[in-house]
Amino acid sequence: MRETILLNHDENTVSVENEERTRFLFDILKKINIPVDEFWSGNLNLSVEERIKLREILLTYNIEVHTDLEGYMQIFCDNQIIAEWFKPKYILRKDLRYLDPKKRLYLEMEVDHNSIFDE
Repeated sequence: MRETILLNHDENTVSVENEERTRFLFDILKKINIPVDEFWSGNLNLSVEERIKLREILLTYNIEVHTDLEGYMQIFCDNQIIAEWFKPKYILRKDLRYLDPKKRLYLEMEVDHNSIFDE
């Protein structure tokens, strides 16, 4: 499934990627009825305590999350892959409707992911 997220040209893309990947992970965990609401405050930047609790829950429910340095993520449940998140691609765009040159440039972040819940 592909999505496009519009960003300011000077946006911190690493931070946005981390937030979107975390949102995707929590959406998948909710879909398989993992009680993430017990410890997750809704903030996409997890605290140390929230990360520890998340790891405990993942171990309890036999869920593994594999990531690499490029931003690719796989989610496994009972040793079967249930979801994948791919490194986003960026396209720099220009909107000539704005007079201010700083507002003309923006980024399109193309996110590609799939899961067993996609239709």
